[in-house]
Amino acid sequence: MRSSAPLPAPQPVPLDYVVHPPPPKPLLLFITNVKNAKTVWVEISVNDNVHMLKRYVSRKMDIPVEDMILVYLGDELKNDTQIKYSSLDLVMQKAAAGEPSAEESTIHLIDIKDTPAEVREPKLTLLDDAHL
Repeated sequence: MRSSAPLPAPQPVPLDYVVHPPPPKPLLLFITNVKNAKTVWVEISVNDNVHMLKRYVSRKMDIPVEDMILVYLGDELKNDTQIKYSSLDLVMQKAAAGEPSAEESTIHLIDIKDTPAEVREPKLTLLDDAHL
């Protein structure tokens, strides 16, 4: 039998002691290539930016980052935008309330090489005198 020694008196917490909240849970996103319907999943922090998301997707789909356009709910996700400030906030809200569905967590990937040349490189037309 062990002897029960008295517990030490609690020490006061220093005034400058800061307890940081735990990091946010990662988001689970599904990325679907619109041409061939190949889908991959990616876990990403809401503090990462879209360029980082593209890097993760690039590794899984073997598509260069510079050839990707990511679209969520009709909006293109811009490289320098943090995930938490993008249109993916709907996924974050659903994740906080429970689990979002795969449909709500799906981002569409467009490979620029799969788009028609006219879309990638629109032709410049010169206006004649009648249109000036």
